[in-house]
Amino acid sequence: MIKITDSEEETENLGHDFASGLNAGDFVALYGELGSGKTAFARGICRRFNCLIEAHSPTFNIINFYPGSIEIAHIDLYRIDSGVEEIGWSDILGTGRVVIVEWPEKAKKDLPQKRFDVFFKIIDPETREIRIEKKNDSGD
Repeated sequence: MIKITDSEEETENLGHDFASGLNAGDFVALYGELGSGKTAFARGICRRFNCLIEAHSPTFNIINFYPGSIEIAHIDLYRIDSGVEEIGWSDILGTGRVVIVEWPEKAKKDLPQKRFDVFFKIIDPETREIRIEKKNDSGD
């Protein structure tokens, strides 16, 4: 599925709508350059699950947890260089949370095969092309 959004608010709303198909334990990998809308999309997912804290970029914290109807683990791997196990990666996966990861390419070999890959492309300062792909257990 490919969608075009024309504002940060539309990107957040797309995340909210997308989240209606998510369940506890789902994994969402967000790909895109800085400022492409990854955190706005994550904010929409969190809003869908009535999180008590508004999502913000976890770049400096690495991981933010947002309690809600389903807890969200929002991970930013931008600053990780020595591998994802240093942040307790295996302890976070499979916990019944929805896991959202920004900069997932840093964990390529450790990504679950069953996941959603979301690609953000900057068209102009406000417009984004967002492509969502569902990967199954075989990686397709």
